Amino acid sequence: MPSVNNEQNHNLYWRSLDDLADTPEFREFVENEFPGLAEQMRTPVGRRGFLKVMGAAAALAGLAGCRWPVEKIVPYAHRPEGRDPGNPVQFATSLHRGGAARGLLATSVDGRPVRLDGNPLHPSSLGGASALDQAAILDLYDPDRSKNPVRLSNKRETVRTWDDVEAFFKEHFAALREKRGQGLFVLSEATASPSVARIFPNFQMMFPRFKWYEYEPLCNDSERQGSLWAFGFPFRTHYRLDMASVIVCLDADLLGAHPQSVALTRAFARGRTADAGDMSRLFAVESSYTLTGAAADRRLAIPSSGVKAFALALAAELFVNIAVPLPPGLDAIAPVLKNSAPHGFDPDFVRSAAHALFAARGRSLAAAGPDQPPEVHTLCHIINAALGNVLKTVTYTEEPFRNVESHAIGIKEFTDAMLDGRAQTVLILGGNPVYNAPADVPFARALKKVPVSIHLGLYRDETARACTWHLPAAHFLEAWSDGLAYDGTVTLQQPLIQPLYNGRTTPEILALAMGVRPFDAYSIVRKSVRTHYFRIPGRITKDYAEQFESFWRKALHDGVIPGTALPEIRPGFILPEYLDRLAADPPGGEFEIVFRQDYKTFDGRHANKAWLQELPDPITKICWGNAAIMSPATAAKLGVEKNEVVRLEYQNRSLELPAHILPGHADNSVTVHLGYGRTHAGRVGNGAGANAYRLRTQDALGFGRGLKITKTGATHILAVTQDHHAIKAVGEKEKERRVPLLIREATLAHYREHPDFAKHAVHHPPLKALWKELEFEGRRWGMAIDLSKCTGCSACVIACQAENNIPVVGREQVIHGREMHWIRIDRYFRGDPAAPQIAFQPLPCQQCFNAPCEQVCPVAATMHTSEGLNDMVYNRCIGMRFCSQNCPYKVRRFNYFWFHPGLDDIGKMKFNPEVTVRSRGVMEKCTYCVQRIQRAKIHAKNERREIADGEIVPACAQACPAGAIVFGDLSDPQSQVSKLHSHNRSYAILEEYNTQPRTRYLAKLRNPGEDARG
Repeated sequence: MPSVNNEQNHNLYWRSLDDLADTPEFREFVENEFPGLAEQMRTPVGRRGFLKVMGAAAALAGLAGCRWPVEKIVPYAHRPEGRDPGNPVQFATSLHRGGAARGLLATSVDGRPVRLDGNPLHPSSLGGASALDQAAILDLYDPDRSKNPVRLSNKRETVRTWDDVEAFFKEHFAALREKRGQGLFVLSEATASPSVARIFPNFQMMFPRFKWYEYEPLCNDSERQGSLWAFGFPFRTHYRLDMASVIVCLDADLLGAHPQSVALTRAFARGRTADAGDMSRLFAVESSYTLTGAAADRRLAIPSSGVKAFALALAAELFVNIAVPLPPGLDAIAPVLKNSAPHGFDPDFVRSAAHALFAARGRSLAAAGPDQPPEVHTLCHIINAALGNVLKTVTYTEEPFRNVESHAIGIKEFTDAMLDGRAQTVLILGGNPVYNAPADVPFARALKKVPVSIHLGLYRDETARACTWHLPAAHFLEAWSDGLAYDGTVTLQQPLIQPLYNGRTTPEILALAMGVRPFDAYSIVRKSVRTHYFRIPGRITKDYAEQFESFWRKALHDGVIPGTALPEIRPGFILPEYLDRLAADPPGGEFEIVFRQDYKTFDGRHANKAWLQELPDPITKICWGNAAIMSPATAAKLGVEKNEVVRLEYQNRSLELPAHILPGHADNSVTVHLGYGRTHAGRVGNGAGANAYRLRTQDALGFGRGLKITKTGATHILAVTQDHHAIKAVGEKEKERRVPLLIREATLAHYREHPDFAKHAVHHPPLKALWKELEFEGRRWGMAIDLSKCTGCSACVIACQAENNIPVVGREQVIHGREMHWIRIDRYFRGDPAAPQIAFQPLPCQQCFNAPCEQVCPVAATMHTSEGLNDMVYNRCIGMRFCSQNCPYKVRRFNYFWFHPGLDDIGKMKFNPEVTVRSRGVMEKCTYCVQRIQRAKIHAKNERREIADGEIVPACAQACPAGAIVFGDLSDPQSQVSKLHSHNRSYAILEEYNTQPRTRYLAKLRNPGEDARG
């Protein structure tokens, strides 16, 4: 591990430990503009040879235009009513993940969906969309999708038709009905569908002896169990971050891994606007850096197994030292808190968090993460009630489907039923338990004992291949369905395209098993809405059908049925029964292993999405795999270097992973991300990373102590982008700083005393242009990015990729530094490597007014438009890459290879027709989504009006959950972007180079508090 001089460097911003130590490897990577080119060409290449090779590449790029087949286009003789060819239209729909529905707006062009955005009317999205939500469109056009029913008999697979399936169901389930469902077991993913809930009683009447279980690998039931302990009833907890002045997260990644993360991020951003008043404070206690921890004003890194002890220490500070009255009926807790032994936490951090919570009574909240045991959730419920936060910053609703058993218990009981022969027919509705069941639950072995097993899914995954029947599922953009949002709001899902492979939905399969009509999902969903949610003002008249039709159409248009959210409840406590469980746990081994949800693959279901595999993890910047993540101190103790493969042994099971050393990680703790190591994900996901589920057991779903770590002597190069496109200062005078002031930040107190700190951070002589500056009249497009709001979630990166047909390049090319993203999220550390802070900076093309790239392009492929945009003319580009070498921001991408080979007609359908699909040999970059600008100009001209401020929204700004990105016309002094450009916190990066970028940043603010008492 590189040695670091902490005293000299503690105030620097740095990307990695190699950057901080300024190792020769890091210097070589930064100084080499196009790393790995000679190795790629397999021969030493000089400058002359380099130009010859790239000249050939440019010629081939021109020939690549001949790849496309020549087709004749036949225009409409009579255009169908309501059809406007070529113009995108949007429809409200939704997807389901983890038992909650998320509202989306799907953009369709000529009958094919090309993009997904957040629905502003939906409580879980509020107009924003996560990277996972946007990438869901890739499943629709994935060539690896399941296309036909398959039957496995005598170890031979045969392709069947749906007629075969219906014939089998008719005979087999008729026999099961005669036996009253004896031997029938159903396992489904967590469902949020009212239609499924409506079908369930009828299904139970036909098969009264059947058993139904739900299993989600990332649901370990701790929150549910905590509410059962505290209140005697399973409640769902909701947080109002915009109403909270102080937030304490105990291993709770509210901004990254929570089911409501998009809405919570937007609410959190509203509370971080210092100009509108006081700024909220965020305390985070966690083992490994999360998006929430990166946004925190104060963060404490401790092992996950120590968070319970911290929660006790926090409660003791509040209820014993500060003497906050306990909620009625909980006085018996006081002795437990008084007798809780002190633990080695920073006492200042505990006191500061407790006093800040107390000072903000009624405007604070404490949140526990899903991986923490029920005791931590219970303590948070007590703290929130005692501080008067309930029904203000913290609310509760009933769980919508209370009859669902614990997921961890359910998968164990389901497996036991298969092992002992009670399960004779198994119906698996989605999910992949063969891959992601706990390691000590032998699901795969048990499934082999079942005579009839039926799997419904999008892919022939690990579970599908172990079943006797596999049925292709319909994608959510092909199917009718309904669901409940996290707060209970009824959400509708409507198809935008005919099923590509004739897949079916869960309600249709259940109806098929019951042998009842209707079989189609449209009728099932429509009947559910009419039966349970049809409400109109006044009374229902004889025009009932017409009234319902109007109600139905509005619900489809909006995507939601308003007024259906679950009512808020103030629960009462019954805790004393569980007092003995609140004591701190004894230590259980030197090292702990922590299992984390992956920000990109989720639980593994998104492993075959190339956009997500190549998206760098927001914290580690790893793509195309996972790693054993550890702190610098732990790595030094073990003698482990980065990329060195280590063997992790836990409860007599082992897994080998390359090591990744992460500053700010808790010592004696190793984090592994779930969702990798797939064997039947598809061509993209197979073999990426290692399967951490092989170590995850029922008693350690979130973390466990007793991990053994040994070196294997092998190495595996991780695809890590953290040092790619690093911006470094040039010249002897810059050696002290080494990184220009790209990130400018201050505390809230400093900002109030020095509101212009960002503008005066860099001193330079008067700037003079080397050439005559361009002059423009009329519109001047610009962008502003608020670093105080940005959480680094990378939703903007996927939004840009989807909108602009940006290709993926694969793991090997990423290692060479050739990823193609037009906007990247630079992640910087600051401070002691043992406990640094993190700052994120989105970096698209800066749209410089004095663009250095334009002065060196020999063919004028990059040039300014009449509105001041720095555009790319792809047909002119010959791939010299002079523009990239002359760009100080390193935001231009060279398309080395043809990254869209072998696409069939369905695979081509995912492309946005408004943006060209580049071949190879051209330079690409952000253009502020010029296609959206032009579309808005045309619409405004046709309607004989001016473009309204905020009418044009680039893809990155539209997706951003925090609303950190604002776009508009700088020639309008009243536009939002103009006001932000003149804001006190506004600054341009590398402004000392006189590039005059049209993208400016608002400096980052933190609110750590003035003293330990908050």
